[in-house]
Amino acid sequence: MAGKKPPSFNQRLRRLQPWQQLAFVAALAQRAAPNYLLFCEATGFGDPREYQKLLGLLWESLLAKDARINWAVHQEKLAELEPEPDDFDVYGVYPALDAMMALELAIDQALKHDEDNAIRASKLSRSSVRQYLLLLAPEDVDEEAQSQWIREQELMADENDFQDELLSQVSAQFQPHPEVLRGIRQLARNEGVSNLGISLDEDRE
Repeated sequence: MAGKKPPSFNQRLRRLQPWQQLAFVAALAQRAAPNYLLFCEATGFGDPREYQKLLGLLWESLLAKDARINWAVHQEKLAELEPEPDDFDVYGVYPALDAMMALELAIDQALKHDEDNAIRASKLSRSSVRQYLLLLAPEDVDEEAQSQWIREQELMADENDFQDELLSQVSAQFQPHPEVLRGIRQLARNEGVSNLGISLDEDRE
């Protein structure tokens, strides 16, 4: 008799506790931060300090059980931080927008638990990497071969490995111990390198 099929990645995400799902989404927003911060620096758009502040509040809400954060108020500010692709002629607006969407998912998760937000954030991050790699794909790679080419790229492998490790760390504890959460946040900082390999000095995070 064949063994029971192990749960898929998305099934494992859906089975996480609310705090674990929030930590997972917050970590993806943290890792995507350089994409937004450097876009703001290059274009003069937005308020990178506000993005960092909101990230900090997300981790604070996980670390401090008695934290009282009015997420509804912060949610209203998000539209001001979100770049409009039609207003910019640089590709960087798209990863920046993806980073903002990841932050929005995390705040939405903090405001109201939704077991699918972790899946949305996971797919968003992988999609951001795929779209970036499509820009780098050799011209002689036809459309049918693109998916295989993308899967073979180190950046895509790094993304998959990161999400696997993140899920492993998030799943390892039933309670949100501060030491565990700090480790997850440190993993997500990734020494200031985003999911696209864009580097940000850690002292600016």
